[in-house]
Amino acid sequence: MKRLRHNKLLGIAIGESSLVVAEVIAGQRPRISRAATFVYPTGTTLQDAPALGAALADFLRDNHFSTRTAVVGLPAKWLLVKPKEVPPANAETLSGILRLQAEGEFSSELKDLVYDYAGEADAAKASWVLLMAAPRRQIENLLALCKAAKLNLVAIMPSALALGAAVSPDHSTDNALVLSVSAAGAELTAQRGGRALALRHLRAADSERLFVSELRRTISTMPPADAPREIILWDDTGMNSATLAKSLGMSVRGANLASLRVESPLSNGNGEDGRYGAAVALALAGLSPPPMPIDFLHPRIAAALPRRFPRWVIPSVAAAILLIALGIYAWNDLLQQQADVAKRQQQVDQMQPELKVAEAFVSRISFAQAWHGDEPRYLACLRDLTEAFPEDGTSYATALTIHGLTTTVQSKTIETGLLAGQLSGKTSEQQRVSTILDKIKRSGAFADVTLGGTQDAGRGREVAFTITFVYHPPARSAGAATMAVAGARQNLQP
Repeated sequence: MKRLRHNKLLGIAIGESSLVVAEVIAGQRPRISRAATFVYPTGTTLQDAPALGAALADFLRDNHFSTRTAVVGLPAKWLLVKPKEVPPANAETLSGILRLQAEGEFSSELKDLVYDYAGEADAAKASWVLLMAAPRRQIENLLALCKAAKLNLVAIMPSALALGAAVSPDHSTDNALVLSVSAAGAELTAQRGGRALALRHLRAADSERLFVSELRRTISTMPPADAPREIILWDDTGMNSATLAKSLGMSVRGANLASLRVESPLSNGNGEDGRYGAAVALALAGLSPPPMPIDFLHPRIAAALPRRFPRWVIPSVAAAILLIALGIYAWNDLLQQQADVAKRQQQVDQMQPELKVAEAFVSRISFAQAWHGDEPRYLACLRDLTEAFPEDGTSYATALTIHGLTTTVQSKTIETGLLAGQLSGKTSEQQRVSTILDKIKRSGAFADVTLGGTQDAGRGREVAFTITFVYHPPARSAGAATMAVAGARQNLQP
């Protein structure tokens, strides 16, 4: 569907408990005329679209927004995203290919989702696109919201995708990662050649350590880049870009509304650029020449073909064919089973001597098994190691070996009840290795704890280490464990 050009648009970035609105006027250098945040009234959600839309209409009027034509942005957490490599094809063929793949990729039925894709068809070579699906009920809620707010809806697209496209309209930031952080969560897109290669939703940044850890893992799963990457940060939580760059070991550049090539009374260092970036980018996507990166209001993936028969015909025909096939299968299966039974009976008759010997052996083993009692020593050891291992976000185990200790008394090998083990792991620096060693020693459940050595892991400042130990279950006293260790030490020698 051909999209009309507009001189003024609202960009509305939807959230779970609030939405951000920005009004942008077209021009050689677009201008932001006003922007504001609308917090949903208490007890109202997107499921209450008519009531929420009426409140939004009052909000737009009270804040003097002069246009009611809008582009709405969806949060990444609502979306199902799959990168797809597609063969050379024109736009119509590509739409059909992706519709067939969507049927197999997503577990929900087609009627429950709205599909579209980011990327363009290329008839000359294979290319990559992002296949996306949004819940149909959420799209319907947004349509009802806009109707109640008396908004003329132009398009519905992911907010993060609009922000990524607006940051680099001239491809000057190829291989960039665009990160948008707010109190509700974070969204990350990977850019290359002016288009998005990946889209991810991340946890809120209320715990910087956990957030950085998740961000590092997410970046490692992004498509590889052919040049050093840079993170472009849009922040509404007070995150420090220099601190984030140090934690990630890569360049991080703070973004502002000026980087979108717009005139803005908001870009004055008051910290609101990160809040309004997505809403402004959505409006710019609507003002720019088509095509848009993606549009769930006018998806390019074709809807299901209309039914040519009554709804009951296809299930009835399918059921009849299934019954006939089952009948044929059952008859053939019965004949095959009868032949198998005769063959197996002959085998059983030939195996009778071996079966009698095996039954006697099983009887003896079953009798002996009743005298064996399992001890959860290994589980207890794993538990105590877990409690002694620090949760600092940078230290982790890579291997663990545990085995029982024995000692020799009067030429007899006796179980000591102790466990010997070796723990291998990695952490960020040498000092943390000493901290881990001390915590294991102080736990009271381990004896003979020794650092086997450390070495550079070859990944920045990571250090690999090995710790050997002897573990005594809680029921043993520390003194008894020490004596048993001394008696069994000879079994630990290489």
